[in-house]
Amino acid sequence: MKKLLDEAEFYNAWLKPYHGITVEELIKKEPELCKTSEWYKKYAVTQEQHDRWYEWAVGRIAKHYGFGKKVARQRFAFHYLNVSPSIKKDEVRES
Repeated sequence: MKKLLDEAEFYNAWLKPYHGITVEELIKKEPELCKTSEWYKKYAVTQEQHDRWYEWAVGRIAKHYGFGKKVARQRFAFHYLNVSPSIKKDEVRES
């Protein structure tokens, strides 16, 4: 059985490149902020950055577990809610 992927890897995949901090550093630096959902707003990303991260995350899951991209997207759906970045308000696409 494959080892489960760590959520920190998914957080760090958008925190490190777009904000220069890891989730571990963030918890040490701003522990009170991390107890609330406000840190998602403070460390929000653009729509383009989110989309790049999402494609990376789906690819990471597909490669690790040997899934096709379609299955990886389906399996990632609920996990996505826990580890995805917030999108800056001025960057949200209108449907």
